[in-house]
Amino acid sequence: FQASAASSSGPASLGSQVHAAAVNGDRSALVKLISGQQPSLKDHEDQFGRTPLMYCVLADRLCCAEVLLKGGASVNKTDHSQRTALHLAAQKGNMRFLKLLLSRRASCLQKDLEGMTPLHLATRHPSPKVLALLLKHIGPGEVDTQDKNKQTALHWSAFFNRPEHVRLLIKHDSNIGIPDSEGKIPLHWAAHSQEASATQTVRCILEAAPTESLLNWQDYEGRTPLHFAVADGNEAVVKVLTSYGGCNVTAYDNLFRTPLHWAALLGHAKIVHLLLERNTSGTIPSDSQGATPLHYGAQSNNAETVGVFLSHPSVKDEPDLEGRTAFMWAAGKGSDDVIRTMLALAPHIDINMADKYGGTALHAASLSGHVSTVKLLLEKGATVDSRDVMKHTPLFRACEMGYKDVILTLIKGAARVDLVDVDGHTALHWAALGGNAEVCQILMENGISPNVQDHAGRTPLQCAAYGGYITCMAVLMENNADPNIQDKEGRTALHWSCNNGYLDAVKLLLGYNAFPNQMEHTEERYTPLDYALLGGHSEVTQFMLEHGALSIAAIQDIAAASIQAVYKGYTVRKAFRERKQLLMRHEQLRKDAAAKKREEEQRRREAVHRVSVNAADKRRVSLVRAEQEKLALMSINDSSVEAKKSSRGEPTKTKVERHRGTTGVNK
Repeated sequence: FQASAASSSGPASLGSQVHAAAVNGDRSALVKLISGQQPSLKDHEDQFGRTPLMYCVLADRLCCAEVLLKGGASVNKTDHSQRTALHLAAQKGNMRFLKLLLSRRASCLQKDLEGMTPLHLATRHPSPKVLALLLKHIGPGEVDTQDKNKQTALHWSAFFNRPEHVRLLIKHDSNIGIPDSEGKIPLHWAAHSQEASATQTVRCILEAAPTESLLNWQDYEGRTPLHFAVADGNEAVVKVLTSYGGCNVTAYDNLFRTPLHWAALLGHAKIVHLLLERNTSGTIPSDSQGATPLHYGAQSNNAETVGVFLSHPSVKDEPDLEGRTAFMWAAGKGSDDVIRTMLALAPHIDINMADKYGGTALHAASLSGHVSTVKLLLEKGATVDSRDVMKHTPLFRACEMGYKDVILTLIKGAARVDLVDVDGHTALHWAALGGNAEVCQILMENGISPNVQDHAGRTPLQCAAYGGYITCMAVLMENNADPNIQDKEGRTALHWSCNNGYLDAVKLLLGYNAFPNQMEHTEERYTPLDYALLGGHSEVTQFMLEHGALSIAAIQDIAAASIQAVYKGYTVRKAFRERKQLLMRHEQLRKDAAAKKREEEQRRREAVHRVSVNAADKRRVSLVRAEQEKLALMSINDSSVEAKKSSRGEPTKTKVERHRGTTGVNK
């Protein structure tokens, strides 16, 4: 550094030399540099903004610092981080420099970029002498100067677990109730330590003001000092805090968790016992979901902690708001040790107790895939086919998640694979929805048909196609799953694959002879190609078209053309039939007219005949009547003639004779 400085002669090189002289303690060189033609070198800044005086502090060169100060160096000049030489001296705990700088009126209240003053930095050292020296130069009310995070020197003293510093600051009237940017007061930071000696710092603060408000002060997340002591597992600090009568051991944070919840969750069994003994309320608090500290201990598999809870007379396994007990929580987390402990200490526990949705501990263990817990519960008498409100058995839960070992364990425990839920889904449907090919194979080997349909008519293959699970679909079709089965709306597995744009699934289905033009039963009558078009899946659309797929519009066009052809033939045949019928009707009308004419002619002839007969009869009658009248006249005439003849004496002829004579004359 000195060699490089000597080889240069510019201002920069002179600045480097003055810094080098300060670091190396070269007093004569330093005097020569700052008393020369460039007096500004005494405050020359390097790339970090540090002056020679700052380098004297860092290198502990007191004599050089005195030279610089006598030469007029600025005692309060700051570097790029806004720190002065006094900051550096306080940070290093260098009493000699502190006295020197303070004697030259160095500012104790100068803040760096983090808002920290030399007083804040002095709290880092075990010795309180530096802090005491600075306090002598601070006026009333300045002791609680806050940094960027609104923390005072008392906060930092508590954080670093400096009990003597805390006493000193409190003696100088530092306010122990000032919250920082997180709402924490110094007591929070004192309790937030894993060191056993933190009890001294805690006592120092509490001795100053042992009030309930201070003991139970909550930060902006609702946490009290006791929460932090429990979180760090510091039993000694917990004892100190709870030894005060006003300490609330059941105080809730913003998540409605008490220190007892924290202790149970973290497995601090001794602290749990201590808090249970100090809990004078007689009740065990629960969080916003109704979970007690026992629930927290159970899910964390802290068997010892759970044992402490169950051994206390005030603790019972109460269900949370969902109806789940701590035993169920333990099963859901696979906490086998806790389950054994609970069954041993609380033999009255109902292993088949259900929550508000009908789920049991076996449901929870199966859903989470804890095979050892499932075996343990089955050994302890858990019902293998218990059904929740959706009629799901533990097997359904395991199939949905694809836990092969759990499924085999349940089947080995006599679980039925033929049951269906409220929607008609089988375990195979749920396995297919999860894309679990191995599980599907196990279920089909145990007797489930691959073509079983739910209440909506959907098969496991359609469920797998909906998710695009190629391996699962292949396993199902290798076991004779029919790709052309339609649900109640007419959709097939190909509809679902095209709808979601699963090209590989489409290829697989067509490879197993899936019909590409199956239409829905809905009003739209969409085909798989329609779904690909609606979804904008160009690759699927192209592949379907290459394999003869048609949209409903194309099918309708083809159908319309066919209908038109059929209709045209129909109209021709209809016209022919109509013409034929017309001709036949015309012929029939002609025949009917001829027959009618004949009938009329016959009736006319009969009428003429009747008229002629009647006329002849009338003539005969008239002739007979005329003859009769004639005969009558003749008889009258004859009688008159005979009378005359008789008077004359001529022979009389009979009427007959006369008639004959007349007739002969007529003839």
